[in-house]
Amino acid sequence: MSDSIWFRDWPATDVDQILSLSRFRQHQKSEMIYRDGDADELIFMLTGSAWTCMKSDHKSVRFGMVYGATLIGLSRLLTERFVDDPCYEFLAAEETLVMAIPARTLVGYLDARPQLWRAMTEAAVLYQRHCIKLALVFYSGPVKDRLISALYQFGLSASLNAGQQPQQELAIPQEELATLIQSSRQHVNRALRELESDNIVKLGYKRIEIVDAPALERLAVARLIGMATPTREKND
Repeated sequence: MSDSIWFRDWPATDVDQILSLSRFRQHQKSEMIYRDGDADELIFMLTGSAWTCMKSDHKSVRFGMVYGATLIGLSRLLTERFVDDPCYEFLAAEETLVMAIPARTLVGYLDARPQLWRAMTEAAVLYQRHCIKLALVFYSGPVKDRLISALYQFGLSASLNAGQQPQQELAIPQEELATLIQSSRQHVNRALRELESDNIVKLGYKRIEIVDAPALERLAVARLIGMATPTREKND
């Protein structure tokens, strides 16, 4: 928790205080982790991952994924409701451990230690930038490149950010991977077969084994760096 962007600038005694005020919950795959308006709390994801969904009149549409060390429900820190008032839902994509922090208690604690509001605001800006980067690598470029980024984020980067060992086997169906990178199952399967031919992954029933994690990381990080590096215009 102290390694996350949300609490790493907090004194250890303050982190311990928040821990003492919180409750821990274990969620199985497909269980509801958080829904706007259901509870006066924020959710800090300790392990696992969750689908981000937009609730409409008739169904809930998945459009992204969040991982360990994510803080969900920041709007609970504000007194005013947003004009658009969307309803977001977060469903466990795998077995997930979360910490529920009472929102009113946290606001009262931050008000008593106003210097921590700055740390929380800086963390929110960093997290927003992180989400924009993920949107770029997940939703733009060739399917194989998007898939490499998703496998890296889902299996390696997310685990390391949560202080865990990298996952060598991912229990995620190809249909869910297709949803995550906004592609089709057929295109995802073709790209996975190419990665299997490259000896980077090995495919199983609703499982993907990462057999060459360093190679996957190199490809994913190189793509992320390439997107973040501005192109210079050539002089005539």
